[in-house]
Parts: sequence; structure tokens; C-alpha cells
Amino acid sequence: MLSDRTLLPLLKPMLAVPSEPFDHPDYLFEVKWDGYRCLAYLDQRETKLISRNQKNITGAFPDLGDLCLHVKDIPLVLDGEIIVLRNGRPSFDDLQARAKLVAEDRVARAAQKSPAIYMAFDILYRRGAPLVDRPLHVRREYLQAVLKPGQNIFISEQVAREGVAFYRACVEKGLEGVVGKRFDGRYLPGTRSPLWKKVRHIREADLVICGYRRGKGSRVLGALVLGAWDGRKFIYQGMVGTGLNREEQRDLLDRLESLKINESLLTGADHAGRAINWVRPELVCRVEYLSLTREGLLRHPVYKGLRADKPPGECSPAGNGP
Repeated sequence: MLSDRTLLPLLKPMLAVPSEPFDHPDYLFEVKWDGYRCLAYLDQRETKLISRNQKNITGAFPDLGDLCLHVKDIPLVLDGEIIVLRNGRPSFDDLQARAKLVAEDRVARAAQKSPAIYMAFDILYRRGAPLVDRPLHVRREYLQAVLKPGQNIFISEQVAREGVAFYRACVEKGLEGVVGKRFDGRYLPGTRSPLWKKVRHIREADLVICGYRRGKGSRVLGALVLGAWDGRKFIYQGMVGTGLNREEQRDLLDRLESLKINESLLTGADHAGRAINWVRPELVCRVEYLSLTREGLLRHPVYKGLRADKPPGECSPAGNGP
């Protein structure tokens, strides 16, 4: 349960499967927002923001504390994405910079400088009653009825049938991609289902840092050894050193030093033991990459930052992950 007052269950969000652009009469298409997936638990004068790994992240986004004032028929649960805009487009870098702050004064200043927006796209509970077994189009009707958009909360718009044209339009505007959702589909908490299909413009993956190489010269951190969870073990996905600025190198090195272990927990990494410092697979990072090799390793990866909102066990192999 979320709290003593709120009797709504703590849910995990439904997840999409990867797809190529497609048209389909039974699917609705919406923008794939580049942010933090978040379930919003809204009660009278109370907003609680729960990340996909069920962490309470409300304190990191005080500017979203009034979301409960924009809805009726409470208590309710919304599914959506927290985003931060830069030049009119979602900026994951700016969002990440906000999310890692701890001191209240710094959090408050960041909220003023880079305000967050909650982009709602589903409703799971209304008046304390579950809606997950209702078809998507019915849930969307409820969402439209209970939510009044404001400065920091909007409803993600949908288009019917024309997924390919919509995807191309999103790419032209510099957006991450689209998600197609079956018109009559149920909501399946914690499940990855073809009822939802995501189409990404930029190839990216969320992977686990399993080791590192020290840098040379001005670089204190040379490269990160990356792995993915295949359901049984962590498998090798390649190494990334590009994209790490000096501040990130120092910060990561400090964190990784505290996680050092004597042996690798990674399968398929063919490296000399003396060259790699192995660590417990606890930190998740996002990388962008051009393509995959025949062996399934990243080609030309670029480090994009840590993901504090995602557990290592949800980091599927590149090309298959969320």
C-alpha cells in the first residue's frame, strides 16, 4: 500500500515492445516522451509520484506537488511521463540533472530554472476503483473527464491509424519516437505487451555498469564495461567511453570505487582481469548507439547519463530493452 491513508495498490507501469513504424486501424499513436515514467497517486491535497521501480520521487519535483488540484473523482492513479523541456523539446539531460539533486535549496532553484511537466497518458484508478480491465479508449475518456490541463500537467494527444506518418512527423520535430497502443487493450501492470508498441528514432539502451577501465592523461575514467540482464545472468554488451565529461568521470569513479569486487559477474566479457576493475552491477546508465555488431555488441556507443529510476534487472539486451 502507498500509505495509511491511501488504499490504492502500489503498481508497476505497463511496458511496450519494440517495433518498426506501422499503420493499423486498431491502434492509437502518441508521442514517446523522453523522460521519467511515473505513476501519479492523487488524493485530496496530496500528490505522490512513484517511479517505475516503485521509488517515491515526489521530493525531487516540488513543482509537481499541485497535480492533485488539477483532477477530480479522487483518489485516482495516473500513468504518464515527467519531462523537462529545452527549446520546446524534452531534454533528458536537464531532467537527469534535476533528479540527482538532494539539497532542498538546489532542488527548489532547479525547479524554477527547469520546471517539470507531467504528461499524462492513462488512468488506472478513479474514485478508488480500478480501471485496468477497461479498454484503452474507455480509460482515455475517463482521463479527459477527470483532468484539467494546466501549466505543469497535460494529456498526451493521440492519433488513430496513421502511425507511419505520425512517426515521421515526430522525427522531423526532433522527438524520440512514438508509441502505438491497441484501441481496445487492457492495462497490464508490470507487463511488457504487444498491446503497446514503441517506435524509436534514436537507438538507445539502458544498461548496467559492470566494470570500468581507468583513464590515461587527463582522463581519470577511460571506459565503462556494460552488461544487460537476460533473465538469468548479466551478459556483455560492450564498452563506452565517449560522452563522459570530466565532472561525470570524477563522479562515476568515486561511485564505482565503492562498488569494486574481485571477480566479474558478467558473462561473455573477454578482457584481461588486470585491465578491468569489476564492480557490483548496481548502477544503470543510458547509452545511444549507431547499431549492433553481429555479436550483439554496441557499435559507436555514447554515454548519456545515469538512470536512478531503473533497476538493473529491467535492463534487457540492446535492441530488446525498454
